Amino acid sequence: MSAADNKLDAAALEARNRLFKQALAAEEKQDYKKALEYYRMSLQIDVKFFDSWLNAGALYSRQGKSAKAIECYQRALQSRQDKRALYNLASEFFKIARYEETKKLLQQALKQDRHFLQAHLLLGYAYGKTSENEKAEISIKNALKIEPENRPAITALALLYFHSGKKELALKYVDMLLLKDPDDIVMQRLRANLTLDTGDIASAIATMRKIAARDSRLKSFYSSVQQNMSAEQVRELQEKRRVLEQQPVKTEKDMLDLSLLAFFAGDSDKALGYLLQATEKK
Repeated sequence: MSAADNKLDAAALEARNRLFKQALAAEEKQDYKKALEYYRMSLQIDVKFFDSWLNAGALYSRQGKSAKAIECYQRALQSRQDKRALYNLASEFFKIARYEETKKLLQQALKQDRHFLQAHLLLGYAYGKTSENEKAEISIKNALKIEPENRPAITALALLYFHSGKKELALKYVDMLLLKDPDDIVMQRLRANLTLDTGDIASAIATMRKIAARDSRLKSFYSSVQQNMSAEQVRELQEKRRVLEQQPVKTEKDMLDLSLLAFFAGDSDKALGYLLQATEKK
């Protein structure tokens, strides 16, 4: 029993806990409106009831209502400095690009629990968003120390190295992921790009043919990779594509470059067209 519980008489405590259980039951039935109503009723009895604030915040977050979720998590933290509320609040701030607050909250959570894998991982993402690549690398590797086979952490490290120009390291982690899942289209495309950069054109063409055969619309690559790129990186790719398209004579490598650049832009039809032109040159 917490100190807050001690301030409630037995009847109030019973009523609060009954309402909380009813909220949980409503959540299980996916009746989120009713669940929130029960959480609010429990908080009318005990305004410092941490569990209701935390759960209500999670429900608002699930519904995409970040402002309400943030308010709930902040109220939860007024009751208890708990790593779950710190992490959840950090996640909401991350969604709305408030990265400095995200980092501070995650650092607080990690002071409570150095083995909080998800906090290390999200901290790595936050550092990545503020171009603090060395700190991002440390945070992601800290997550991997806790769980060496953690796929999101390995993926994050592969993307970090890819975007920071460390091609050999990126290829190492991409290959780790492909070893576990050879049909991972996103990693196949990254590998094609990386092998192209190292001059292994034949390997790049083979990979791109395999990709085209399996997923002609290429939607997953665009959504999974482009969202991790900065606005500056996107502009650089757009300019590179523009210059290549204006070249009167294009080599096989030019065609492959254009194909990959079109992949990044989400232009699947042109990407496949350039790929076919590249393969015709073989």
